[in-house]
Amino acid sequence: MAKWRWLAGAVRDLRAQGSADLAETLVRLARMAVDGQAARIAEAMPEALRLARAGTAPAWAPPLLAHLALTARTGDLAEGESALPEALARLRAAHAPGAALLRPADTDPGADTAGPADAPDAADTGGAAGLVGTADAADPFGLSGADAPLHACTPAACAAEPVLACYATVDGPGHVVERATVVAEGLAHVRPGDPAWEALVLARADMLVDDERPDEAVRELDLRAAQARAAGHDVTLGYAFGYVRALRHQDRHAEALAALERVEAGAAAAWPAGAPRAAALRRARAERARLLAWLARAGRVPAADALAALPDPREADAHPRLRRAWAEAAEHLAACGALDNDWRLGVRLTTWARYFERVGAHRPCLEVALAGARLATDRGARWVAAAALGRARRALGRVRRGADLAADLDEAARDLAARGPAALPVPAADVLGLLRRQRPEEVDPEHQADLVAAALEHRPHDASLLNALGQVGRTLHLADVAAGAHWARVRSAPGDQKAALSLLETLLHDNDTGGVRALVRVLTEAALRAVPPPVEACPQAPAAEAPDAPEAAAPAAAESAPPAAGPQRGRAETVPAAR
Repeated sequence: MAKWRWLAGAVRDLRAQGSADLAETLVRLARMAVDGQAARIAEAMPEALRLARAGTAPAWAPPLLAHLALTARTGDLAEGESALPEALARLRAAHAPGAALLRPADTDPGADTAGPADAPDAADTGGAAGLVGTADAADPFGLSGADAPLHACTPAACAAEPVLACYATVDGPGHVVERATVVAEGLAHVRPGDPAWEALVLARADMLVDDERPDEAVRELDLRAAQARAAGHDVTLGYAFGYVRALRHQDRHAEALAALERVEAGAAAAWPAGAPRAAALRRARAERARLLAWLARAGRVPAADALAALPDPREADAHPRLRRAWAEAAEHLAACGALDNDWRLGVRLTTWARYFERVGAHRPCLEVALAGARLATDRGARWVAAAALGRARRALGRVRRGADLAADLDEAARDLAARGPAALPVPAADVLGLLRRQRPEEVDPEHQADLVAAALEHRPHDASLLNALGQVGRTLHLADVAAGAHWARVRSAPGDQKAALSLLETLLHDNDTGGVRALVRVLTEAALRAVPPPVEACPQAPAAEAPDAPEAAAPAAAESAPPAAGPQRGRAETVPAAR
């Protein structure tokens, strides 16, 4: 929240100086960043940097724009390893020896722990005042926007913030040492009143919670809030989210709810209208739903009240940062019978787990996949549950501190194994006919997947069954798992055109360009092996040396290549699609 106050002051000063275009661009990109609109920021960045590189632009403008572009990915989009290299590169450049720290001229960039009495008064900085008001204040290092480094820290943002967000997303508990080091280094460059100071304080509190020290996190927040007040600065409602998380990990859910109520009650005054306020309220709703769902499962609040607090899932679809809270709340509500545990819920959790896997957010992937596996087991969806367990195992191998989650994973695997395999109501060869005869209201794609997978145990090379698995896998957003069964057949019998075409359709649906290239390579290599090498003809003897010799025999005919196996391409067999 402090960042928005600072930005409001900066925008006022820029407009007063005649840089209205840059002011509007900063506001627009900041709002895009809080909404996770990384693609739109990338499109707008060239023009934004042109404005920020103007001779009259302040030195902090270019690095702030670069920070916003990265924040969209590490914040609302919850990217992990996919954004970490860029975040680390910016941090190293910004904190390298001799790197410029773009701060107000009257602010001592000394240690954060100098003491409240040494902190600058709020009137001294005035948000962005002192940064863009005069040439000296706007340019304390002799820099302007035209020659300012793109990777630098500013009063509004420290380059450590995206790195800390990435570490927390990839594997918060597993990266506590790195996070503690980065926070300590960052706090040495900022002081109470700087927006970056508040962000780093909250990051340190999150780190303490992930290190199983939530009580210390509460004390840390209390201490830093006291420092801010002693320095003449308000304690913003941003702190409330830090308290909520720490209290929740201490099982103090009622107190956490009270903190959230303060956020919701003060949101109108605390955050600017539009994207900033909407983002804060979204986060508050997700946290409230998680707390109430836990209390409902414990029997301490009515389940209906907890269900009413659950946000529309499309909100979490659009904002990946909210997905862990929503998934946890949904599992609690399903456990107490308040939320329908159906295949549509499974598709949603599968989609989210796959997203986290793709962006390298390993712990969120593990948690969401594990929740999906448990819910799928509860509703008897064996194939979906097994796929979720496989994804969770892959994620578990990429986290450092996962003993508790490993135990949960083993328990979920035992629960699934206890259900046994799906029983076929008809012979494997007749499964597709049975499924085609289902009425639309009877169609359950998870049940279809279980029957097709069970039939494939008896007929692993049946191209029609493989095609059906690919189709139902696409419905369930498990095309990657369905493709695994296809690959075994295609590699063993690349001439099976029906299996190859079904695999290609599945890969294209999943946007798996690497898989498509691998398929082309497998089929090409198989085709080359099927073509025999050319046979060289025996050269004729020179006429002068053998004038009476008969004509040379014609070279032996080469063996012709065998015809390609498998039927010609036709209409694929299908399973009735769920709607």
